[in-house]
Amino acid sequence: MSKLSPELFTASVTSYEGAREHSETVDQILGFNIPEIERMLLEQAQSCNPNGTHKTWGQSIHKGNQTWVGLSHQTLQTPYSELKQMCELLNPSEGSTFVDLGAGYGRLGLVLNVLYPKTHFIGYEYVSERVLEGKRILLENNCTQSSLHVQDLTAPDFELPQAEYYFLYDYGTVTHIRKTLAQLEEMALRKPFKVIARGKGTRSLIQYEHPWLCDVYSPIHEEHFSIFSMSQNL
Repeated sequence: MSKLSPELFTASVTSYEGAREHSETVDQILGFNIPEIERMLLEQAQSCNPNGTHKTWGQSIHKGNQTWVGLSHQTLQTPYSELKQMCELLNPSEGSTFVDLGAGYGRLGLVLNVLYPKTHFIGYEYVSERVLEGKRILLENNCTQSSLHVQDLTAPDFELPQAEYYFLYDYGTVTHIRKTLAQLEEMALRKPFKVIARGKGTRSLIQYEHPWLCDVYSPIHEEHFSIFSMSQNL
């Protein structure tokens, strides 16, 4: 039986620390094993690179890709309350699609399933252990409109699917994020969309290097994320 409900993601948080604590509680209610998985990944990375940090450990075990192994798992992921805020600001129409680039454990898919059950969620994450756990929780909660995939976003043959919304986190190096933004710019010739950017690196790159996305319609800037739009309505 699904444990999801609108009340689960509703919290009166007044600080980022409060949002993280609320997310920890929600993860426990849903049955996530995230601390154990992240601890296992860290142990693997430390065995390869004993003197590393969270900035280098992921690259040690994931072929040079920045996967933020060793970072606090509540820092690694976007809090549920923030995801809820994003969705409510966007107010997506039925049938629209969200693509999450660097999806972690697929939290956005869970929030969408509750608040906007007739939307679609496609998440891409490099780390297979995170994907397997996220897929387990999505399946247990009957999130049939959501899918989570193991994917190297920098792979030469990877093509972004068409969508109305793209959620882009500081998932890798600046070079990797620039590549994704270049792909989005090419796709913009076919159809308008919105980009939800989280992380200082991604927000800065869009603001200073991608006027096609931020100079036509004024972005919405919140404390931890920004919404960039090619169209007022979708």
